[in-house]
Amino acid sequence: MDASSGQKEKEVQLSNRHGVGDAFGLILHQDYLAMLSWVPVAYANSDVEGVHQVRIALRRMRSALAIFSRAMPANVLSPWSEEMRWMAAALGPARDLDVFISESIVPLLGKTPYSHGEKVLMELARNKRAELYVQVQHTLDSPRYQIFVKDFSHWLEMRGWFQRDMLAKDRLKMTQGIRNFSIKILEKRFRKICVNGESLETLSDEALHELRIECKKMRYATDFFSLLFPGESMRLFVRNLKAIQNILGLMNDVAALPRVMDGLVDGLTNPEVLRFSGTVLGWRTKGYADARQHLTTRWSHFISIPPPWRRIR
Repeated sequence: MDASSGQKEKEVQLSNRHGVGDAFGLILHQDYLAMLSWVPVAYANSDVEGVHQVRIALRRMRSALAIFSRAMPANVLSPWSEEMRWMAAALGPARDLDVFISESIVPLLGKTPYSHGEKVLMELARNKRAELYVQVQHTLDSPRYQIFVKDFSHWLEMRGWFQRDMLAKDRLKMTQGIRNFSIKILEKRFRKICVNGESLETLSDEALHELRIECKKMRYATDFFSLLFPGESMRLFVRNLKAIQNILGLMNDVAALPRVMDGLVDGLTNPEVLRFSGTVLGWRTKGYADARQHLTTRWSHFISIPPPWRRIR
């Protein structure tokens, strides 16, 4: 594979005239093309966005499968979801190390008295990253991935979610208007994150991780359906949601930091490397504390504004 430029996600061109089944096809097709455009970049290791964007596209497609499972038989969708989960997990370690290098090491280069320690840790991280990108290539070369691409492409082309022998009630679900369907989905996901965010100040790291996942699901749903709700209110909702996601994402990166660092420095006895590693951890932990305090303010603002779909009922 040769490196090429991937395409960033775009708004899904949905309108009120689309039925649920047609909307599902549009969303999956767009995200699948985005994934394919970034796969060569990930394979060539030419840009850290490659692996990142492939995983985003996979998560978005899995989210679409979950959303539309309300209108389609689970046995039609779940096999694809499992393959996407496998692929995203296989690329995860490479992404974790990319984030570690760019967010935890690079900002501190030349800013501590441990120049030797930072040099050694950076070298260890780069060597480990090279190993993990070989694993990325193995994943993308694997028969399992190749079969997935072949079969999923065919399924999309043939609109495999419309089955000839489906029950009349299932066919009716797929032909219902997308707008009313989207309102039900958005409301359900909004209520879920509100419940998960209760008593925010006392939530454990695990509970915050769950909140981050639910906010991500909410974000994907708004991405899919945003054009069905024109106007500033949806754009404001998405901006506020993004701000929450950014804070929770930073906190999650810091929470994952010990696991990533342990894989690099376990067994090392070089004092300067350990001091620099401790400096990295301390600096990021301070950022975590600041982010948690900021999260409370942003969250209060976010949930105080009625979501746009409630205003049009």
